[in-house]
Amino acid sequence: MLEKAGKKEKAPIWHVASKMLSNPAINRVEVNLTRISRVAKSDHPVFVPGKVLGTGLIDKKVIVGAFSFSSAAKSKIEASGGSALSVEEFLRKFPKGSGVKLVQ
Repeated sequence: MLEKAGKKEKAPIWHVASKMLSNPAINRVEVNLTRISRVAKSDHPVFVPGKVLGTGLIDKKVIVGAFSFSSAAKSKIEASGGSALSVEEFLRKFPKGSGVKLVQ
């Protein structure tokens, strides 16, 4: 899905994310909320090509797209006013990938 979006929209960010997700599961990216909070700005979209974990706090309204979320991460993101979106939902909202920050 990411690779098709990258070709269709000519968005290199989706090619990179696709390659990262095609790695074996043991090498997949896992990102804590603390890291997202540190690198993201309010109301700016971030994409995690892996799993978002619930360790830490998030104090900003951030739109996060990821392959998967822990239940704690999803509830903390939504409690801060942000959105936790699946890959498909994220691609529908940001098809060109412009303004999206890739967090790994």
